[in-house]
Amino acid sequence: MVLDAWTSGAAPFAYTAGTLQSIGKTLADAEAQIQSAETAEPAERAALAAAVKDLSVAVAHAEAGLQAGNRAGVQKAKQDLQLASRSLAAAYANYFAPKP
Repeated sequence: MVLDAWTSGAAPFAYTAGTLQSIGKTLADAEAQIQSAETAEPAERAALAAAVKDLSVAVAHAEAGLQAGNRAGVQKAKQDLQLASRSLAAAYANYFAPKP
């Protein structure tokens, strides 16, 4: 949402940049926690970590586009974020699905 707001001129640069930095840190922390988790399903843990990593990469691309004032780059990163969010939702559901 913050990227939509920035692209439309409704959110200032500093707010958008700070939000992206905060999200990036949160995702890095989440990835570290997933990597260190002891689970019986390493493939599911790896899929979850990969989905979080994809989100992190998309956030980094959004930050780079923002810093460069590249609205097209920010839009592309926004699309990548949407795809990565779907992947994360699927990986999360699979990770926490009841096991037989």
